[in-house]
Formats: sequence, C-alpha cells, structure tokens
Amino acid sequence: MHKFVFSNLPIRMQLIVLAILLTLPALGIIVYAGIKERNDDYSKASIESQKLADHLAAEQENLVHQALQLGGFLAELQDVANHKIDKVQSIISNTLKKNPQYRNIIITDADGAVWASAIPFTSPLSLAVMRYFMNARASKNFSSGEFIVGPISQQPGFAMAYPLVDHDVFRGVVVIGFDLDVLKSILKRSQLPFNSNYILVDYKGIIISRGSETGRNAGEPILPADLKKMESGPDRDTYEFIRADGDRRIATYRKLRLPGEQIPYMYVRAGISIKEAVARANRQLLLNIGMLVPFVAFALILAIFIGKRSIVDRVKKLQTASQRIASGDLKTQVGDQVAGGELGELGHTFDEMARTLKENIDELNQSRLLQYEKAELLEDEIAKRQVVQEALADKQLLLESLNRTLEERIEAAVRELRQKDQTLIQQNRLAAMGEMINNIAHQWRQPLNVISLIVQGLPECKDLSQSELNHEVDRIMDVILHMSQTIDDFRYFFRQDKEKTCFTANQAVAKAVEFISPSLMDKRISISITEQPEVGIFGYRNEFAQVLLNILSNAKDVLVERNVAEPCINISISRADDRSVVTIIDNGGGISMDVMPRIFDPYFTTKEKTQGTGIGLYMSKIIIEQNIGGSLSAENVEGGVAFRIEV
Repeated sequence: MHKFVFSNLPIRMQLIVLAILLTLPALGIIVYAGIKERNDDYSKASIESQKLADHLAAEQENLVHQALQLGGFLAELQDVANHKIDKVQSIISNTLKKNPQYRNIIITDADGAVWASAIPFTSPLSLAVMRYFMNARASKNFSSGEFIVGPISQQPGFAMAYPLVDHDVFRGVVVIGFDLDVLKSILKRSQLPFNSNYILVDYKGIIISRGSETGRNAGEPILPADLKKMESGPDRDTYEFIRADGDRRIATYRKLRLPGEQIPYMYVRAGISIKEAVARANRQLLLNIGMLVPFVAFALILAIFIGKRSIVDRVKKLQTASQRIASGDLKTQVGDQVAGGELGELGHTFDEMARTLKENIDELNQSRLLQYEKAELLEDEIAKRQVVQEALADKQLLLESLNRTLEERIEAAVRELRQKDQTLIQQNRLAAMGEMINNIAHQWRQPLNVISLIVQGLPECKDLSQSELNHEVDRIMDVILHMSQTIDDFRYFFRQDKEKTCFTANQAVAKAVEFISPSLMDKRISISITEQPEVGIFGYRNEFAQVLLNILSNAKDVLVERNVAEPCINISISRADDRSVVTIIDNGGGISMDVMPRIFDPYFTTKEKTQGTGIGLYMSKIIIEQNIGGSLSAENVEGGVAFRIEV
C-alpha cells in the first residue's frame, strides 16, 4: 500500500486543494461567529426563562397576598361572625365580580359545611376533606391547598383558606379559589420566542394552569423525574429537559411557600424551546455559508485556468523534452519554449543538463579504456591478499592454541578471586578485632580506675594490718578477674560458629548491646529495646551478633560525626508471620538517596580512609542472606535510617 503524499497529486488537483484551503479561514470565521451567536441566543433564552419564572412567581405571590388581605377583611366582619347569610353572600358576590382573578369565595363553619358562597350552590356541601381546610384548622394560619375541580364552579383551579378564629377557637374558614389563567397575559406581553410556555404545578406535581395549550392539560401530572428534580433542587434553578413531544427546552422553576409551611404549595416553571431560541442564529449561519459558496466556486475556476496556462502546459513541454533526451537526442533545447519564472529557469537547466550529459558520455568512453589497466592492477592486489590470507591462517592456529589454555587461565582467575575473598574476610575480621579492642578499652576503663585508686591509697595506709592489706589485695584481684572475664567474653563473641544452632534474637541483641554500651555511654548515646519474648532464630549465633554489632557501631559513628543533639538508638525485636525481625533505628539524619543503593557494596564507605574499610555492611549482608538465609535491608525513616533483619 503506497503512502499518500500531497506532492504526488496532479498539479491541477493541488491548485484546487490550495484554493479550497484558502477559503477555510473564512468558513471557520463564519462558523465560529454563527456558533457564538447561537450560544449568545441560548444564554439570552436562559435569562428570559428566568425572568418569566420570576415575573410569574412575583405575580402569584401578589395574588396570594391580596387573598390573605381579603380573607383577613372578611374574617373581621361581624356579619360573618354572626352567620348572616344574605349580607355575607351579597358582600362576597360583589367582591368576586370586581376581582376576576378569583373563581369563587366560600365560607364554612368549623365542621367544613359551606354556609355562604359567591356562586350559588346546593346545600348541604362540606369541604372538611379539603387539604386547605384541614391545614387551616390544624395550624390556624392562612393555608394552601392543591389542584381541585371546584365543588361549586366545577372548574379546575387552586384554593387557599383563611381561618376564622374567635378567642383562639376555630370557627371555620374563608376559602378563596384562584383563576390562575389571569397569568397568561404575562406570557403574551413577554415577546418571547414561539412555543414559549409556563406551567403552575401543585406540591404533588399536578398541573394547575399553563400558558398555552401545547403539552399536558391541567389536572394531569408532570413526569415524576421533573417533579423529583424540583423537589430536591434549590428554590430557583435553570436546567435543560426534553418535553414529552421531543422538544428540547430551557426551563427555570421557582418554589413558592406560605409562611409556616415547609412544603412548597406551588412550583412555577417557565420554559423556552431551544430550537426556537437559536433559530435566528441558525438561519444567519446558513445564509453566510451560502454567500461564501459562489466565491469558493470562482476561486476553483480561477485556479484551474491559471494552472493550465501557467503551469500544466509548460510542464508538458518540459516532459516532452525530457523524453527526447532519454531517447538519446542530446541536442534538444527547451529553455526558449518555457521562458520566464521558475519553469523558465528549469528549462535552461534542462538544456545545461543535456550538454553536461553529452560531455559525461564522452568521458565514460575514455574511462573504459582505463579499466583494462586497472584490471591488471587488480590481479596484483589479489595475489597480495592471498599472501595475507596465509598469514591469517597461521594466526588462526595460534588462536586455537590459546583457546586450549583458556580453561587453565580461568581456573587461575577463580583462584585469584577466592584469594581476594579471603583477603576481604580477613579485613573484616581485622576491623571487627579493632572494634573489639576499642570496646575492651571501654570495658576496662572503670576497673583500671578502681585499681589505680586502691594502689594510690596504699602508701598513705602504712599502719594497715595484715588482714586489711589482704582485703585490699582481694579487691584488686576481683577487678583483675572481671577484666579477664571481659577478654574471654569478647573472644567467644568473635569465634566463628561451625554449625547452625537455635538461639533467640533477644539474647543476641542483649549481648551485642552489652559489648557496645560502654562506648555508647561514653558518647552520651541512649539506647532502648522494644521486644517480644523468645523470638527464635536458627543460624550462626556469633555471626548474627557480629552483624548487630556492625550496624550499632555504624549508627554510633554517624551520631558522633553529625553531632546530633539528643542521639539515640532504638532496637525492636518482633515476629512477622513465621520470620523473626530485628529493626535498628537511629536519629542520625538518614542516608542520602544517591548513597543508599551502594551501602552494601564492598569497599564503599562515606568515612575517612583511616576510619572505615567499607566492608562491614557488605559482610553483614553476606552473613544474613547467604550464610543464615535471611534478608538485610535499609530505608530512610523520619529523622534517621532503619536497618531491618528478617530471618
């Protein structure tokens, strides 16, 4: 499959593509402007839906406020308190005629029985089961209802009740039914896009009224998902939804509540069709693209015409000339036929190429005469190479002889490596002996002081009896025996084990700490041990203790070198699954990240050459991992470094 390359296209096609590409910026600007205008119209529609919802909510709250005042006025009338039916019906009938926003005005007694209505009714009639009546009786406050078909007017609507209370005794309610179709005038005056609408919904999601006839009718429920979104959402929100007829719309809802009621008595939702909101922007975008098409067509025609006259025809002449040159006609001249511009220069280049080609052919004929002479020289070269090959054969025999002795040289190299390992081990032992001598010096310091004090005091005690003198001598001998026991302890500690034995990590740690504690006390370094009892290990007891002593000695050196304010070493002895774990942590500041990967390498040390050999940690890792079969690792922790031994 050939790779597509633009330059391989015909020149006419390339010009057409370039012409199209030149129109793309204009097309991009048109599309960008159209999309921006569409987004602006969308944002404007969102704002308009918010304004419509706010206006409707404000008008509804105004109607409720008027109804509250009307209910309070009627509740204060003495005729209402005395149940003077004729006078009361006359008052509420006249009020209904002057207020078209009300469908009816009804007054009931404490049991919900209607005794007065602005519209004639058939008695008996009870409103005791109506939500507004029950809420008003329970709260003795102005209360809301729900969507109902009026029991007297037989028209869908919404009502509220004002309680009649006399000395905190419930006497009935004044029911005011609303004709919410009066709000349609707000939608008509809004000059919103076609298909804009609103709905008023009660707390159960039943449509009370709507701005236009499109959509569900009054008395029908809205979709449960829409009701749930309004219930769980804030008091005012704008969102997109798809109406039952498939129309995508921008909607804004408002929650309306009466004082003292937690549940909204009504949701006001105003919606605008997205299709209608952006229709003008879409039309303008199509118009602008349509105006661009003729310019694109003109550019294509112009590109084809210019391409044929200025490029294609002249290129064909160059092609014909190149074919004649290829057939052997080196006298062909094409420069005058395509004079002018880059193609004219190319034509003159063709002419120059033809002349040069003729000269090259003449030179080629002359070179063929020289090939015979070179052939003879080549034969001499071949003879010389044969001599070289014979010399190579001799060297090959020598190489085979060397290969036969390769095994012997490898064995010698292995012996040399083993000798180096022995030297490494000896160096580690010498370093351990040096550390042992240092610890013995610390162990002996106190006993020598005691002997010195006793000896210095003897000349002053010339009058001592023989028994007292014997007592002082016994004291000196006790100290000397203690010093001798110290040497035996260190000799046993550094003696190499021959067989693996069972011992506890607790014992090994205690012994190592006992040896190094005088040195630590001398440097004012505190040491603490946290241990589980009887943490067993199967291995070489003394070698394990040597590893502990190496790590403790390194920790001591770091704490002294870095002059830590409160130097301390913490040792933890525990079990992890079936393994024994000893962790040694100091507060010496840790190991730098570039040094950490190399601390177990042989001869690597960060100390002065006179203070360290660089083999302590290397031999410790060999002892733990190869001799005992465990693992030794190190990691930086907060304030220092932790060495972890698992066996």
